[in-house]
Amino acid sequence: MKLHYKFSNLLGTVYHKGNLLFTPDSNALITPVGNRATMIDLKNGRSETLSFESEFNIICSTLSSNGALLLVINETGRGYLYNIKCRTLIGIHRFGHDVHTIKFSPDSKSVAVCRGNRCEIYTCPSADRQFNLFTLKFVLRSFHDKTTCINWTNDSRVVAVGSADMTTQIFSVPLLNKLHRFTLAGHGREIVGAFFEQDSLNIMTICKNAKVNYWVADMDLASMEPMPYISDEDEDDDDDEMPTSSNGHDDDDEQLDDTVERQRAKLERKQKRLDQHLLKNPTKDDMVVFKRINKFNYKETFEGADRSALLLCADYHQKTHMLVAGFSNGHFYLHEMPDFNIIHSLSIGDQQQMITSTLFSPLGDWIALACQNLGQLVVWEWQSQTYVLKQQGHFNNMTQLTYSPDGMHIASGGDDGKIKLWNTSNGFCFVTFSEHTSTITGLEFASNGQFIVSSSLDGTVRAYDLLRYRNFRTYTSPTPVQFSCVALDIAGEVVCAGGFDTFNIFVWSIKTGKLLDILSGHEGPISGLTFGRNTTQTTLASSSWDKTLRTWNLFDSQGSRETFLLSTDALSCAFRPDGQQIAVSTVDAQILFFHPDTGQQMASIEGKYDLGYARKDTDKVTGKKLTFGRAYRSISYTLDGNYLLAGGRSKYISLYNIHEQILVKRFEITCNKSFDGLNEYLNRRKMTEFGSLALIDMGQDEDENGKNIRLPGVRKGDHSGRHFKPEILVTCVRFSPTGRAWAACTTEGLLIYSIDNTAMFDPIDLNETITPLTIRQTLYDKNDSYMALLMALKLNEKSLITEIIENIDSNKIEHICRSLPLLYVELLLNFISEQIQYSRHFAFYLSWIYNILMNHTNNLKPNSTKILTTLCNLEKNLTLKHDSLGKIVENNIFTIDYLSTISSIPKTDEINEDMDTSSISGRKRKKSEHINNSISEE
Repeated sequence: MKLHYKFSNLLGTVYHKGNLLFTPDSNALITPVGNRATMIDLKNGRSETLSFESEFNIICSTLSSNGALLLVINETGRGYLYNIKCRTLIGIHRFGHDVHTIKFSPDSKSVAVCRGNRCEIYTCPSADRQFNLFTLKFVLRSFHDKTTCINWTNDSRVVAVGSADMTTQIFSVPLLNKLHRFTLAGHGREIVGAFFEQDSLNIMTICKNAKVNYWVADMDLASMEPMPYISDEDEDDDDDEMPTSSNGHDDDDEQLDDTVERQRAKLERKQKRLDQHLLKNPTKDDMVVFKRINKFNYKETFEGADRSALLLCADYHQKTHMLVAGFSNGHFYLHEMPDFNIIHSLSIGDQQQMITSTLFSPLGDWIALACQNLGQLVVWEWQSQTYVLKQQGHFNNMTQLTYSPDGMHIASGGDDGKIKLWNTSNGFCFVTFSEHTSTITGLEFASNGQFIVSSSLDGTVRAYDLLRYRNFRTYTSPTPVQFSCVALDIAGEVVCAGGFDTFNIFVWSIKTGKLLDILSGHEGPISGLTFGRNTTQTTLASSSWDKTLRTWNLFDSQGSRETFLLSTDALSCAFRPDGQQIAVSTVDAQILFFHPDTGQQMASIEGKYDLGYARKDTDKVTGKKLTFGRAYRSISYTLDGNYLLAGGRSKYISLYNIHEQILVKRFEITCNKSFDGLNEYLNRRKMTEFGSLALIDMGQDEDENGKNIRLPGVRKGDHSGRHFKPEILVTCVRFSPTGRAWAACTTEGLLIYSIDNTAMFDPIDLNETITPLTIRQTLYDKNDSYMALLMALKLNEKSLITEIIENIDSNKIEHICRSLPLLYVELLLNFISEQIQYSRHFAFYLSWIYNILMNHTNNLKPNSTKILTTLCNLEKNLTLKHDSLGKIVENNIFTIDYLSTISSIPKTDEINEDMDTSSISGRKRKKSEHINNSISEE
């Protein structure tokens, strides 16, 4: 089994906080998700998580005008420059703390950064060689409060900066002869947005109390020229270079380098001298003047509680003159400027959905809206009033997940009581079930994939039909019980659920909903249930906090078969796919393996040190002493049963080899320090004589009791406080039935890891005569297709195998497949199962599959367990190809039917001509008959 697993995608969360970005062609939307960024392809219906990862949550981002460079900044002011076209992280730059917003200039040569009460202008990387990623050129510091928004003119010479001091200041960069700096006032709250008109200095400003001011300049932007250069007295004395980009060391997070501060001080002194020079040489008569001609108020049409709503975000499209604004009550309004004519007034949800980000697409036909508190993302087409995209993740922690039998779908459940189904191929949620009213504690797919069952703390077990998408059965107990886990037998006839407070196992019939049995014997909460598969009889295993693991025969009058005594409480259990082994994880971080029939312990794994050391910011002891209580709360077997995946209260997920009882690989799920429980060592710089700085809340007013200390045992953050850091947890891990991916429910979201085929070289039976050159000579010069294919399979290089197979004559496929040894049949089948999803030679590869299966069925059946992963992957890719081609074929059939129907209808001109011809001939015939009659009478 190949274990080259690599992070693939992030599901379960579509938006966290920050601003949205459209690509220049309007086909894709970039949304920040925690410390990562996700690109959603709106044209093809796919989502992709970009490969870089920040150390803290992303708070703002910007995209260059050509769509090549993406710049994101995290909570500590560290910027990440990413090339979207090459999918490469270019570098990291330290901008400093308290960054609020950033924006590239339209020519992509500069970037404006709102930091604290100043605006800094940097030059961007270009094709010319330069020492730094970004070079600071201008510091605009004339604000009395934090800066909140930025907007550039189309020629990149003028920038408008809004501030929380209720003013908007317009600067020229570089200095223009008729515009140096102009201040726009007249608002009563902080500025949310400032937007220039196209190729003009006319500007509108919007504040938080929903008021809009429209300003007109008395000069054209094209009439302004750059001012002559003013020499700086410090140019020769203070010529410090900007420091190189940081690589992310912790020691640099507290303050900027002295060189950066000297450079900023130098630019500020230069700005002061420039102001003094302008005062000595006044030219106010020739300077541009802005005049407010209109003032609008959104709240004039509001009623009742809506009048207290705050305007949180806005965006303006210059070509269509459309203004969109999002409010804290979930409403958004679309107006046509400059007359402020209302076009639409809609709401995307209830009062809890505060719209925190709005954005027009470059074409102006789509509007993207995002809600931070519920994690909802909407793309709306305002002309047809339809949704292009509507996605929402779990707004609380995710607790459970399960794969469908074909590996195409994932079902997830969370603390919000919702169950969501995700498509693994495009990353979208396509159905949500919200019947549960409390935390989801268990999820299971039926073996036929037609329904799922779920358990919850609300005291119900529900079954959902995946054909009609409805809750078709609800199972309850005679007395109210909080269910902690659920299990479904392989036949899909019996469902079992364990109690959290009654210590019993309840058994129901799927079809009738009748309670069949109540299994008693445990003396503590049931922590895990699992059915044995591929056994001669139905066997159920249950783990409990009473330090026991039990197996049950559901259709036997004796009930319990075997009881396994454990040293500590059990947290979860899992059957090996062949049903000949049970794994159970315990509180002391051990994983024990038992034989279900003999009761013999087969192996054990000590995972205490594999979980790693971690401490919270407020902990007063080292991470090593906090390892007690850390354990694996979820385990999952691979399809062949040779490896085990385990995750728990740690940032690591471990993959073990069961036979060797060793750790094969440890996956670090995140490096996001916005979560608690990631630090392995105590940061001495945050320690004072009064204690840790983490105990001091810098973001809120302290009450008489001071800082709210975390309560003992709280893992998900104290929601009674206004600020809390959630702890990183892994609540559930599952392997895909295809064996090529696995998923984990974490505090960050639903993480998907898949096999990376690009960096894999795994040759078999290789010797020095097998090279790409000799393989090509065998195929093209000697015309020996069979030997060339064998040599390519031995070298096992994907591109070379593709070249050889696609250059083999289709008439030789049957002969080659009949002659292949069994070892190479498995390799070839595995390669085709991967290739068929993306190749356009679909019929050609189907011919290979048909001949392989027809000629080697008898040989493959005894080894079906070894190639089960390949067969499942082949079934999944064939199903995806069938669905995609089926839509095209159906559309073509309808088009052909329409064209054939149109072609069979005679043209109007021909019909009229025929009618005219028939009428003329009729008149001639009547005239001839009349002449004949008159002649006969005579």
